[in-house]
Amino acid sequence: MKKIALVHSHDEPIYGEMARHTPAGFETVGVDVRAPLAEQVAAARGAEYLILSGTELPDEVLRACGPGLLQILSAGWDYLNLDLVREMEVPVANNGGANSWAVADHAVLLILAVYHRLIESDAAVRAGRWREPLDGTNAFELAGKTVGLLGMGAIGRQVARRVRAFDARVAYCDPVALPSDLESELSAVRTGIDDLFASSDVVSIHVPLVEETRHLVSRRLIGTMRPTAVLVNTARGALVDEGALIEALAEGRIAGAGLDVFEAEPIDPGNPLLGMSNVVVTPHSAGTNWDAWSRRASFGYANVARFDRGEEPLGLVSI
Repeated sequence: MKKIALVHSHDEPIYGEMARHTPAGFETVGVDVRAPLAEQVAAARGAEYLILSGTELPDEVLRACGPGLLQILSAGWDYLNLDLVREMEVPVANNGGANSWAVADHAVLLILAVYHRLIESDAAVRAGRWREPLDGTNAFELAGKTVGLLGMGAIGRQVARRVRAFDARVAYCDPVALPSDLESELSAVRTGIDDLFASSDVVSIHVPLVEETRHLVSRRLIGTMRPTAVLVNTARGALVDEGALIEALAEGRIAGAGLDVFEAEPIDPGNPLLGMSNVVVTPHSAGTNWDAWSRRASFGYANVARFDRGEEPLGLVSI
């Protein structure tokens, strides 16, 4: 049987739920990155394939198995040691949008939480301050608003479908235009990045982090946003100039933000974002839920089997 090393940091039942998708003719060996490095290397040695569930892959583990395919279960790959991956000439595939449902749900959750001042209202009710955060002027609905999507891949498309159900308009910026029938289905209008930021009520970010996109959401772009606009980021923290965002929020030049990702993670407890009532934060958890584990694992294992049959893997990324 061919050996697949599943590199992870999960307890049961998550590990078991993922490993149950192992195809016939393969066996899965767990490589728990919480174990001593020597144990990780021993477990991985000789594996033909490697599936990575998480953002930690010790170089020694990668070298120990020299996999035919490195299958990651995230959408992004910026956390990999790309120099080593290139040196070893290991092809890398991402999750092919398998977590797009989870991330899209979370993006909409953040939009609604900011619009309805959910966190403040919850805290006020628990403290006996009935309706205190709401004055009739500071909560909003999505209907009639323009949601600008920076990136229209699998996740962006799922977000578009969801906000259309709230009667919002959809604009998007992506180097590749959607097919005309899909644009019609999503009622999505393609525009340039400057117009997207200047004209949208909500900007939601859905692009990968590569060198060209670092701080893509720059001080200049943030400066073009409306005072009533909200920025949502469920992609990668370094896509945004965080210092510029903090200044814009503190000075009231934009209305709020919903952030699942940050430039430094875990976020520093002293980060000014944590003290802002117009910011909703979550711990880089948008793609993490019970349904997503199974969907991501099912895709990843099937992709390994596809590659083993000599077929082109889905979700192959250019590094």
